[in-house]
Amino acid sequence: MMEINTKFGKICIARVHLTRDEAELLINICGENCQIVKANCLEEVVFATILALKAFAQGRNKAKTVKGEILLRLAGVRQIREAINLVGAGEGENFIVTFGTENPCKLLTKILSKIGATEVTLNECDREIVKKSFERIAMTETL
Repeated sequence: MMEINTKFGKICIARVHLTRDEAELLINICGENCQIVKANCLEEVVFATILALKAFAQGRNKAKTVKGEILLRLAGVRQIREAINLVGAGEGENFIVTFGTENPCKLLTKILSKIGATEVTLNECDREIVKKSFERIAMTETL
């Protein structure tokens, strides 16, 4: 689990391995200050989250919620349904990010304890993969 301080508040991120049932349960447990996504890299989830929070702070959001905005930016598309199909939570390794609270890691710990999920080590991605991910995510700004 990692906490990151941003200009738009703290975020906390963890990587977990989920069964299909755990993923469904987690989707129901996760409130408005939490998003679960399938992604390749820690860095791309953090970048998408920061841009989503920034878009809301500046009134440039395309989605109705921050968690929807994270999906759109991470997937690099404009339609929520398409974003869910591309990067939505599912069986296997997922990233869970919490935001919008004073202590997002406390919230994340509470959420993970409800399903008994075990964290997977957070590793940095190859720089070329991160670069391509950042370009895709940043393109959402112009869509």
